[in-house]
Amino acid sequence: MSKILIKKVRLIDPSQNLDSTKDLLIEKGKIKAIGDDLFELEAQLIEGQGLIACPSFVDLHVHLRDPGQEYKENLESGMKCAVAGGFTTLVCMPNTKPAIDSPETAQYIVRKAEDIGLCRVLPSGAITKGRKGQELVDFYALKEAGCVAFTDDGAPLMDSRLMEKALKLTAQIGSFIMNHCEDDRIANGHINEGYVSSLLGIASRPAGAEDLLVARDCILAYHTGGHIHIQHLSSSLSVEIIRFFKEKGARITCEVNPYHLLFTEEEILRSYSNAKVNPPLRGQEHCKALLEALKEGTIDCIATDHAPHAIWEKGQIEKAMPGMIGLQTALPMMLQLVREGHISLSRMVELMSCKPARILGLTDCGSLREGSKANLVLFDPEKEWVLNEETNLSKSKNTPLWGKRLKGKVLYTIFEGRIVYKDV
Repeated sequence: MSKILIKKVRLIDPSQNLDSTKDLLIEKGKIKAIGDDLFELEAQLIEGQGLIACPSFVDLHVHLRDPGQEYKENLESGMKCAVAGGFTTLVCMPNTKPAIDSPETAQYIVRKAEDIGLCRVLPSGAITKGRKGQELVDFYALKEAGCVAFTDDGAPLMDSRLMEKALKLTAQIGSFIMNHCEDDRIANGHINEGYVSSLLGIASRPAGAEDLLVARDCILAYHTGGHIHIQHLSSSLSVEIIRFFKEKGARITCEVNPYHLLFTEEEILRSYSNAKVNPPLRGQEHCKALLEALKEGTIDCIATDHAPHAIWEKGQIEKAMPGMIGLQTALPMMLQLVREGHISLSRMVELMSCKPARILGLTDCGSLREGSKANLVLFDPEKEWVLNEETNLSKSKNTPLWGKRLKGKVLYTIFEGRIVYKDV
């Protein structure tokens, strides 16, 4: 394994309160040294002036569509997107065909990802068999097969009795539940309940549908001692509910997607079905509340909810599949929040790397400490680029950012001491 020496790069690592221009030496897959004027004759040299190096990103919520829907994405194309976006650890969702509800399907993903070798893919297992919300899976067997968490993502678990039992059982094996919190008896429309839905006459998904399940899951986590992770927050009231129960000591973590921070429901008028997601893009007051929660720590991490769909699945809004791709655009979107003064660079790295690694209990990523595995990303915060047919590595292109000029680009992604992505 080759040695890599990165010279005079700005190192940002919130796990050790590091923000300084240093040299960094990688040897045998690990960070060997951080210091001034390091020299290694046999090392591959990377000039880091003007670049930022930080622990590589960790995404708790991606859809890789493999097995069963490889026409949208497969493990290899999704992993290529990931490393191009600075991610070296992905948690893939179980809404595949078949669902990840058996050890065999989980092992298929783990082994195939290891063979590809670009980054690490950790499967999440379904909570219920077939994601049908009726019968719990064998949590222990799925954990032994490599599942790091459990969710029926895309199909909210509506049965409170099953959710209570799932929280208790996963707590016993040292795991946790992630839930897509939208009461589907209320959220049976297509876009946010508000100005745009009234203007277009399209059936809506009110914020209250999210608030109801967030409240239920927080209450159950409080009473059971189980760990609930709330997926893709979008509602201001949900933020307040989570803050309340965190202060009471409940084991709750939560994520927000970059597009819920930067886009409002009016994006539907510009991007049409490419802006259709579940939960939907909401009004400005919700974006403002999410940004405040991001600053003060109620929100634990950023997750992309990378959700590729084929062109023919993104037609008329009422019939379009919900979701956007996001692995390659997460960094420039978050850097926009930094430039606007909402968060610092250090907080951005914490949200995209350190905190999601901590939620997963991973000790081999989320840090640049000497002796740790060399999982890091180097990016140019000023480099402009366009997401188009040439730069997009996904099989899909469903995003409002298609063809737009973005600012902030990954130049190198290093996974366990190997350069797995380079754009120089």
